[in-house]
Amino acid sequence: MLDAAALIEKHRARGVLIDTSLLVLFLVGSVSRKRILNFKRTGDFAIEDYDLLVGLIDWFGKLVATPHVLSQVSDLTDLYGTELIAVRSLFKALVEQIDESYDASLLLVGDPAFERFGLTDTAITTVCSRGILVLTTDARLQIALQERGIDALNFNHIRPLGWRP
Repeated sequence: MLDAAALIEKHRARGVLIDTSLLVLFLVGSVSRKRILNFKRTGDFAIEDYDLLVGLIDWFGKLVATPHVLSQVSDLTDLYGTELIAVRSLFKALVEQIDESYDASLLLVGDPAFERFGLTDTAITTVCSRGILVLTTDARLQIALQERGIDALNFNHIRPLGWRP
């Protein structure tokens, strides 16, 4: 297995699929960096995590997503008032730029990963089996992907490295 820096470099031209919790962090932090600390879905992250994630997104340039991840992100960025309007606007801009890739749900539920991980993570598995790096905070998903020979990075392992582009 390649180390984190090598995986990041290896996939720079191909892009990265960022898992749900990290895309929520990106959108909430883009609305308000201070909001990260007291929003129910990003409270486990620090402002520095947002900065690191933004650097990684800029480095890769190309983001890949599945409709399943995007649906979850849309549902989990349930801010209020002007913040909701801002996050929806940012989400729209993200969707307009992202490379959305998917397989039919009928195919996904037939994959052995479905019973263990459900539809969204199985969709990530199949899409990323085509040579796309996955960036996640989900250790179970990361390990399962790596067992299938899919490149995956756990964001929690990148934090202490102080990685910067």
